[in-house]
Amino acid sequence: MAALSDNPKDLQRYILQDQQPVVCNDEATWRTFMNDGNNLLVANDPAGNFQVITVFLGFNYGNTEKPKFFQTTCLGADSEKHPHYTATWEKATLRHRCSIKCGEILTDFEAERAAGIDRSWEFIDCTIVPGEMQFILKSEADALKAMPQDKKHWKRRGRMIVFCFDV
Repeated sequence: MAALSDNPKDLQRYILQDQQPVVCNDEATWRTFMNDGNNLLVANDPAGNFQVITVFLGFNYGNTEKPKFFQTTCLGADSEKHPHYTATWEKATLRHRCSIKCGEILTDFEAERAAGIDRSWEFIDCTIVPGEMQFILKSEADALKAMPQDKKHWKRRGRMIVFCFDV
């Protein structure tokens, strides 16, 4: 386990300038910035039966080594209690887009299940890399079952199915 001094907490207040978090030492300026919701909202979009919202926090939820300035939450999903945090505006918008796609996939999956279509599979993890969202499933058989019918943005790599943003 790392010593506290190895990952020092960042106790600074931040505002955004050109979508970049910058330290704000003046509390009145910070409060004014934080009280304007337009300064905090990165994106808010429907995602099937869910709502995805990404916001700037105004502080570093992480530490100086691994900052977390932005939070993405998928409202209405089990993951609502476990939001995702990112360090930069660019990563926050990518995470937001990925969360929208996840919400749409879950909505389609629920509709298929309600219609009696069994495409059940065991999900292990999800990873985001530039241009892709990778879903890691328990097995290659699960990946085959989980592949969407419309394969325009989708690829399969063994037990991983990949959504490509730039296709």
